[in-house]
Amino acid sequence: MIFNKLFNSYLFVFDLYLEHQISPFYTPNISNTISRNKLIISKKTSQKKLNQIFISRDIPGYLNLNVNHKHFKKVKQYKGYLLNLSGYNNADDYIIKNLSSRNKKNLNSKKNKLFRNHKISSNFYFGTINKEHYNTLFKVFYTLLNNRFDEKKTHNRYLTNWSDLKTSTFQKILDKKASLHVIYDNLKPITFTLNFHLNDTVFSHIQTYDVNYSKYNMGDISMLYHLEWLTENSVAIFDLSMGKTYYKQKWSNHEYDYIYHVFYNKKSIISSIYSNIIIQELKFIQFLRDRNIIGRLFMLDKLIYSYKKQIIKQ
Repeated sequence: MIFNKLFNSYLFVFDLYLEHQISPFYTPNISNTISRNKLIISKKTSQKKLNQIFISRDIPGYLNLNVNHKHFKKVKQYKGYLLNLSGYNNADDYIIKNLSSRNKKNLNSKKNKLFRNHKISSNFYFGTINKEHYNTLFKVFYTLLNNRFDEKKTHNRYLTNWSDLKTSTFQKILDKKASLHVIYDNLKPITFTLNFHLNDTVFSHIQTYDVNYSKYNMGDISMLYHLEWLTENSVAIFDLSMGKTYYKQKWSNHEYDYIYHVFYNKKSIISSIYSNIIIQELKFIQFLRDRNIIGRLFMLDKLIYSYKKQIIKQ
C-alpha cells in the first residue's frame, strides 16, 4: 500500500484462530453469527497508543465484534468460503444436499480408483502425536508443499516461516488447538491438511498433496475424510478461508466477506486524511479483484516465484 510506513497492521484471522487472541482494539466477547455460539479467547496484553493508523486485516464477516475504539472505518475485501455443518448428520448427508450430480459422480469415480490402485489410510492427529513422528511428518509436509507450488510456479508464503510454524504447532496439537490430517499410501504420506480449532470452528490453514497423485483429486478425498471427522466431532463451521477457487466454491455452502478495520486518531488531521486515502485505496484494489485484474491477469505470488527463480539462475 502507498502509505504502509504510516500505519501498523496485523492479520486478525490468524491471530484469532492460530493464537486464540485478538488486538486490544476489541473486547474478548466475540460471537459466531452462523453457529450462534460465543468464542472463548484471550486478549492481547500489550496496548499501543494510537498515534496515527492501525489496520485490522482479514476479519471474517460472520464474526460479531465489540470494538473498544470509537473511531474506525470498515471496508469489504475478498470473499471467504466455509462449510456450515449445522444440521448435517454425516458426510453423506452433506454431499447429497450440496454437491451436484456431476460432482458426486466424479468424486465416487476418483475415490474408487484411488482405493483400488493403492493401499489408502488416514489419521487425524488431534490431542496426541509422537514428537519424532511429528518431525518426520512435517519434513515430508514441507517437501510436498514445496513441490506442489513449484508445479504451480507460485510463491508460497508459508514456506518462509516453516520452522516457526513447525515449532509452535506441536504443542497446539497436544492441546487440541490444532489438528494434522494425513492420508497415507501404505506408510507413505501423500496428503496433508493443517487445521486450527477454536470452539465449534475448525479453520483450514494449509493443505497439500503429492503431485504424483494429482489425477485422484486428493483435495476432494481429503474433504471426504474431513466431513466424516467433523460431523462425528460436532464441529459447526469448517472455514476454508479466503481465495476464490473451484474447490472452495464446490464444497462450501456459505460465502462471506473479509473485512478490514481502519482505526485512526480523530484528533490528528493527518491520521483522518490518511485513513480516508487508505480506505479508497483498499476499495480500488478490491475493484480490480472483482474484475479479475488482480488475481488472474496480475498474480503477485507468481511474479515473486519467477523473480526468485531468476535470482537463483544468476
